[in-house]
Amino acid sequence: MNWPKEPGEVVTFAIGDVSPSGPFVHVLDDVSLDIVMQELDTIRDFTDYLKKKEDFVRSGRLKHAHGEENLLAYYAIRVNEDGDHDFVVDDASSPITIARDHYKKWISDPQYLAKKEADKTSYVWDKFITLFTDNMLNGTSITLDDHKFELSKNELGVRYMALEMRFRRRSHGEAIMGALEKGINEDSFFRMMLSPAESKDNETAFFIMTFKYQDWMEEKGGYEQYRRKRTERATIYAHGVLEKYPHLKRVVGISREPPEQGRGVSEDLIYAEQSDWTDEERQLIQVNCKKLGVLQRPLKMQPVDDDEYPQLTQIVFGRSTSSNRPPLTRKQRRKQASVLRKGRRKK
Repeated sequence: MNWPKEPGEVVTFAIGDVSPSGPFVHVLDDVSLDIVMQELDTIRDFTDYLKKKEDFVRSGRLKHAHGEENLLAYYAIRVNEDGDHDFVVDDASSPITIARDHYKKWISDPQYLAKKEADKTSYVWDKFITLFTDNMLNGTSITLDDHKFELSKNELGVRYMALEMRFRRRSHGEAIMGALEKGINEDSFFRMMLSPAESKDNETAFFIMTFKYQDWMEEKGGYEQYRRKRTERATIYAHGVLEKYPHLKRVVGISREPPEQGRGVSEDLIYAEQSDWTDEERQLIQVNCKKLGVLQRPLKMQPVDDDEYPQLTQIVFGRSTSSNRPPLTRKQRRKQASVLRKGRRKK
């Protein structure tokens, strides 16, 4: 990442700040780009890394890095005081060298492997994103006869789902899988993923709602009427959540049948934005919630406090030449847990 400093010093191939007075230019070959995009496979994780890398390179704290993959490994096991991954250094007055073995040690460490195993649940979230996106792109989104399909709202809903980081998608995936299992034995089940008002990234809430199709519904309008009632119920939930939690700017919901119903499954995406409700509108939302018997009691909140790198108690990855201690301390891990990952679920 640096240019020769001494006369006669030869660097086989090095890239520094290509345009110091202009926008930062990231130069990656096909190998390093594949590595970065495989490890940071959400748009939020990827762009956060690029921004932190820009700041790091231009801060003067980096002397030399042996490859993009080693920069990534250094970044991936460190967090700053806000709980975000960052290029944290012990001594800001002394530029560091990031050795060529960081990436190799990172991906071979048991804690990295434990993270990858824990991340598998997060891809449930990705599957729903793909499901809704494919239907929108292919024009196969099903709209009820008396409902207007609003592509812009569905697009916004999917966009905010896609903005979630891999780590947060892990807890979202766990919440969804748990809700689907609970829904098997209940006529209707609702679970919300909500961050407290005082936390960061607290503007969007998500929920999963299951609603059973009952045999008696065949005589009450059949499946189309069932979907109409399901959409109505999910919309009432969305508005009720926004009215109940004014710090939210939007809510994105998924509604569907629970598994094991012995018939096909359909999914609906619900998107609603916060509004400056009038007293009459607030009263109507509360009346609708009361009629359905939803959001009437204090929500049961379960804190989400997982470890991104689970199971092991000490980081043992490779260290930079300027460090003589593990890069991610217990205190840093607690900070990351309380800031980056702390959320709430209903029931």
